[in-house]
Amino acid sequence: MAATSRTKNSSLNLATTFGQQLLNLVLRFAVRTVFVYTLGKSYLGINGLFADILSMLSLTEFGFDAAIGFKLYRPLVERDERTIRMYLRFFKQVYRVVSGVILGLGLLLIPVLPVLIKDYDRLGELGINAVLIYVIYLLQSVSSYLFFAYRSAIIKADQKSYILNVVSGLVDIVMSLVQIAILLIWHNYIVYIMALIGFNIVRNLISARIAAARYPNYFAGETDALPRQEIKELFKDCSALFVFKVDNVIVKATDNLVLSSFRGLAMVGEYSSYLLLYTSLKSILTRMYEAVKASMGNLFAMEDVERKYFFFETTNFITMILYGTAGGGIAIVSNELIGCWLGADYVIPQPLPLLIGIELLFVGIKINLNQIRNVSGVFQQMWYRPLIGIVINLAASVIGVSLWGINGVVLGTILSLIFANFTVDPTVIHKYCFAGYRPVSRYYLRNFGYMAVLAAACGAAMWLCTHIFMGHGWYSVIVHSLICGILIPAAFILVYHRTEECRYLIKKIQLLKSGRR
Repeated sequence: MAATSRTKNSSLNLATTFGQQLLNLVLRFAVRTVFVYTLGKSYLGINGLFADILSMLSLTEFGFDAAIGFKLYRPLVERDERTIRMYLRFFKQVYRVVSGVILGLGLLLIPVLPVLIKDYDRLGELGINAVLIYVIYLLQSVSSYLFFAYRSAIIKADQKSYILNVVSGLVDIVMSLVQIAILLIWHNYIVYIMALIGFNIVRNLISARIAAARYPNYFAGETDALPRQEIKELFKDCSALFVFKVDNVIVKATDNLVLSSFRGLAMVGEYSSYLLLYTSLKSILTRMYEAVKASMGNLFAMEDVERKYFFFETTNFITMILYGTAGGGIAIVSNELIGCWLGADYVIPQPLPLLIGIELLFVGIKINLNQIRNVSGVFQQMWYRPLIGIVINLAASVIGVSLWGINGVVLGTILSLIFANFTVDPTVIHKYCFAGYRPVSRYYLRNFGYMAVLAAACGAAMWLCTHIFMGHGWYSVIVHSLICGILIPAAFILVYHRTEECRYLIKKIQLLKSGRR
């Protein structure tokens, strides 16, 4: 029954996540198109820069989201209402503190803005009030932690993320329509970003009301405080998770900071179009992983090591197919897409698309390893690894932007993912999550094999896309995207169709298509 419930919830979560993210992708492209033609590159650059600065401030969340999510899995299985109520009460207090810290630190950064923006002195001439825009973005970030935002944690932990996906999808539709209207009617960037705050609040309030209605026993009446020992354990886990969060933010958020400081906002604006493709695909795939996270937590809380390891190998195989296909698509089709969408002025030649595609693949590998670590509760055992990644990324990006421009920045990110994440995480996970059940060499050999198949498939797709149906605008983009989307997964299925992982994946797809769970 537990396995059946996990499969059913995962299926619902995956379906709604994919639908919501696909909808969000279409809406983001629509809004971005209107944005570019009404406001231009400078606003596009400052939009990306401030978003990255505030993503760095979100580090003050300190990892409590993941840590408390992990702590809720077993009480939900055991239906321990008292423990759940204590954790939710603590989470509520944490989010209040986090919102205050983000606001305070954000205001302290205002004097540093001229250092972070190379063209700061010219912004006034363009009619851009950088301080006002930054403060509005700051308030938008703060609002995401208030208005009962903590309540959605219980919905996620109970494998019901599909509820939040539906809410987000509906809110995104209305928000995007309002933003497009603002841009077309007023061409006003200030009102455009203020809409983000309003819809953030609406999203939180609707989700909170649903959580209170579905789980009234977890929010009503007085609740005991979380025992001091539990809080100490949480802080130990969060201390390690904080370093991982720093790594996740630094690996990508500093790209725009480095580009803005060394090359200016115009370059940030050009890069942001590729970044939108990257983040959109990454967001869709990452949210699909998050959709099954609670079910994974349930499995890791109940099953034996053999079952857990098979699940790990299966998710690794799926990761290589999904992120390999997405990365290959960016490497092969992105320039053609951006040329049709925004024009030749926004196209950055190779090897940037190839580097972004490689980065996306290794980010996918990292996300899968992080997911296994989080649902296993292995937070403290490899706290040092993110520090290695941060040092490599910052050093390589700063040196790279001077020698190779924007390509050097992306290459710095790739190097940090390979030499920090891909070399350390698998060893620690095999030791602590699976107690040495299988040697880590097995993981590396399989992944090198997957990468060889991926390289061959991408090479074939590249040849086809440069020789078939060229010069037909959007029709060429669609055809070439289909070539990548079909050929790359087909290569994996063809080579690995006899493996247990592939047979399991095909069986699950067949069951879902037949409507059985």
